[in-house]
Amino acid sequence: MPNKFWNFRSCADGTSAELLLYGDISDRSWWGDEVTPKQFADDLNKLGAVSEITVRINSGGGDVFAAQAIGNLLEQHKAAVTARIDGLCASAATIIACHCGKVIAANDSIYMVHPVRMGVFGYVDETRLKEYQAALDTIRESILSLYVKKTGRGKEELAGWMDATSWWTSAEAKENGFVDELTDSGEQAVVEDRNGMLFVNSVSMNLPIDKAPEFLRNSLTAANTVSRPINTASAETSTKTKEEKKVEIKTVDDLRREYPALVDQIEQAAAQKAENNERQRIQDIEEMAIPGTEAVTAEAKFIKPVSASDYAKAAMKLIRNQGAAMMNGLQRDADGSGVNGVKSQSPQNGGADEFLDAIRDAGKKE
Repeated sequence: MPNKFWNFRSCADGTSAELLLYGDISDRSWWGDEVTPKQFADDLNKLGAVSEITVRINSGGGDVFAAQAIGNLLEQHKAAVTARIDGLCASAATIIACHCGKVIAANDSIYMVHPVRMGVFGYVDETRLKEYQAALDTIRESILSLYVKKTGRGKEELAGWMDATSWWTSAEAKENGFVDELTDSGEQAVVEDRNGMLFVNSVSMNLPIDKAPEFLRNSLTAANTVSRPINTASAETSTKTKEEKKVEIKTVDDLRREYPALVDQIEQAAAQKAENNERQRIQDIEEMAIPGTEAVTAEAKFIKPVSASDYAKAAMKLIRNQGAAMMNGLQRDADGSGVNGVKSQSPQNGGADEFLDAIRDAGKKE
């Protein structure tokens, strides 16, 4: 299984434990995943008969299915579960928080809700688009029901907040019913402008900085805004030296922590490349498709995706089998008609003489 994004810690008293959710909630979907949710459930059960669990959240969200599974497992646990928002609680992270019995937020923490999103690659037809829309509607209804239960607010009001992508201070989140208590403890949320994009606690919000809420833009300071070295040709200014921090990078997480903007750029480039490759794959298959292979073509494009070369092999095999079946059918029809018993005789004397002799013989018989 991939690296775990959660961390359980048993407290010294033996009766309580902490769950740390810092960073993305799963780097891939738990939909259809049997291993990762079971590993989380096993880790939760290993805590034993604890009476209190504190869920410390500093996350920009992630996979909805992962958040729902974690939230339900925590809600069904016998222990009293309290969520503590240390910096950021956004997107899918709010689902986990709303499943907890109590939500305590640091005074300078941030809360965010937004519409449900789904990644779609390649070409889709109308039927598939309707299936995606139905899935989005179902997930949206599930989240809204959870928000209604937590806040006591009306469904229409909550839907309006979601659809508008709402950013709140911890005080505003408390006023809206998502937070139960405020506290001075917790880590301060770090808001950054990285190449014109909004980052909160080193997590990209996929939002241009000029589109960010005013209170977030106001929190930008020289201390937490990414600085860039200035290159100069002057010999006088080049005499200044810059102290460099030596960092040993062994894992992807280390690289992300030290160079988050670079990792984000690489991931976006990889996602774009994957999308382009998928579009090209489907286009190649469509260009090779011929009448009689519709079922194989649809399966190769969407149901069981294969490369264009593998599709070509499957299509040619289908055509060959169809041709063989047609020839066998013609052979059976011929055998049943008796036409195979008719034999031809090779023409002699050029063929024309035989034809004339036949006419003369017919005249003599008359």
